[in-house]
Amino acid sequence: MRLLPLLLISLFGLTVVSGIISPGFGGGGFGGGGGDNSDYSSSSSSEEHGPGHRPPRPRPPSRPRPPHRPRPPRPPPQRDPECEDGWMTFERPAGPWCVKVFNGGGLSYYTAENLCQGQRATLTGLQTANERIQIANAGRVVSNANGGGLAEIWIGAVRRPECPNKWDCDPLNTFRWTDGQTTGSDGLFWPGNEPTTIEQQNCVEIHVSVADGVAARFGYPHAALDDEQCFKTAARLYACGKLAA
Repeated sequence: MRLLPLLLISLFGLTVVSGIISPGFGGGGFGGGGGDNSDYSSSSSSEEHGPGHRPPRPRPPSRPRPPHRPRPPRPPPQRDPECEDGWMTFERPAGPWCVKVFNGGGLSYYTAENLCQGQRATLTGLQTANERIQIANAGRVVSNANGGGLAEIWIGAVRRPECPNKWDCDPLNTFRWTDGQTTGSDGLFWPGNEPTTIEQQNCVEIHVSVADGVAARFGYPHAALDDEQCFKTAARLYACGKLAA
């Protein structure tokens, strides 16, 4: 009778041991099928990302481009100042100086100056001897085109207040230029006893002869200067000057 209980205990023990071992059988060892699934998942993850791989960072949003600004227009090329057609050009320290001789038909210094201002100019001074001679030559052309004969040209010079008499000042310092541009005395040429200062001769004119080699009025050389009363109307010509534009 004692053998029956022992047999029952032995059978119960075998049943328990078999139940413990049975779930892991055929599944690759203790732990059952769960171990296989874990290994597969880990391997699959490694194949996707590789060792040490980080997922790519999202790109920052691109900045909007500033609106296109058109290039400013190029400034026009600088043009050198030049004289108008029909005006002579003389190079001076302040820039090109334009001169033209006009026929007035007999006019005073004051009328000549007013007419020059109508040309946006003024009665011209004489910067050099070359200017004086060229202006006299141009005056001859204008005179010959308007009846010819001896002629005089009003220019922009007046007597200095401190030089009312001939002996008060040197001839080269007796008159001053009025155009605001002429300087010095290189353009002056007084023939004989000029300037004489007779009867308040406070303005200046250029004598013009009819041809080369022929004397001008009073036997003076062509392009010589003479002081004259400003209100007299014997002069038929006047020379205007202005800066080139």
